[in-house]
Amino acid sequence: MTRNREYDLLIVGGGPAGSAAAIVATQRGLRVRILERYPSPRPGQCAGWLGPGALARCQAWGVEAAALGRPFSGLRLRSWDLKQCVEVHDPKLKGSVAPVDGISAALLHRAAACGAQVTCGVHVEQVQLGESAVNLRLSDGSTTGGQVLLIADGAASPTAELAHLGAARRVGGGLTCAAAIVPSDQPRTGLDVVLSAGPELKVATFAHGPDHLRVVVVSRDETQPAGVQLQAILSTARAAGLLSATQPVAVSQTVCLAGSALEMESHVGKRCLLIGDAGGFVSAFSHDGLYPALRSGELAAETVAAALRARVLQDELATFSAVWRSELAEYLRMPNTDLGLLLPMVFSNPQMSRRIARAFLLGQAL
Repeated sequence: MTRNREYDLLIVGGGPAGSAAAIVATQRGLRVRILERYPSPRPGQCAGWLGPGALARCQAWGVEAAALGRPFSGLRLRSWDLKQCVEVHDPKLKGSVAPVDGISAALLHRAAACGAQVTCGVHVEQVQLGESAVNLRLSDGSTTGGQVLLIADGAASPTAELAHLGAARRVGGGLTCAAAIVPSDQPRTGLDVVLSAGPELKVATFAHGPDHLRVVVVSRDETQPAGVQLQAILSTARAAGLLSATQPVAVSQTVCLAGSALEMESHVGKRCLLIGDAGGFVSAFSHDGLYPALRSGELAAETVAAALRARVLQDELATFSAVWRSELAEYLRMPNTDLGLLLPMVFSNPQMSRRIARAFLLGQAL
């Protein structure tokens, strides 16, 4: 491949992490190109809602309001059998329920508007990490080059493999995940968080949108597949009147990345960084991958901007590991308390319910 440094930053993957990195990098004056395999980016590990951190960043970056969905304030905590419920109101517990595909597309559109060159429908076939440049050979036969590469093309990231970095899918955390989208005619908007007090952690999130309900189940219970547990909680929800008898329009069981960033050996390679799903940036408690994607992309872009000014580029890139851990580790890890012991108090103790809600939505320690 011809060696060149046509761009300051090459980003493989046009999802939330890649788009966030591009927005911030262009704001820092960098020349950026995004390469997206699909005609439009896939949603990835998005739970269907935006917490306060993700919402604030999207608004600050000028993402169109329609893509952010409907706002909510507070959330509801429920027992696994849905017989107990407590509403938690707190000024910091706010966000929005948004169309999953809409956020990804809106962020990519915003990145392009900020000056990033976006190329969809191509994938990377070869990665060459040189002493002075990164060069990529693409599926359309062309080549492109830059100074630094950000890898943001999902949990299975073929680009990470080409760059000799392990993608997030290689890390096993004992959690499984399943999701469903169900048409809804319920007027409510907001979050219901369903928690199990059993010996194995199970968390289900009901994100009520204007015309749909997205349900995500994350479970450490190995006696049943997550998909089976999802169908069971949907049946319980129908019996409790939380959703209509309509069958889901989409059901999926996916690789669970929850908290896997904390278990990965490294997110830094020669002239490259792993971000978003490729780096396992998904909360272990809430299964929110949107805020960690945006924040990991933002931090990576800032690290790259500093590295391009530094005397030794690779030394500055290496600081990304410490930077993201300082900013995101608390949000990504499971609460450092036995939830099984705390849950019996959730429905009778307002202070405890508030602490659980803050841990879920804000990533605060219990």
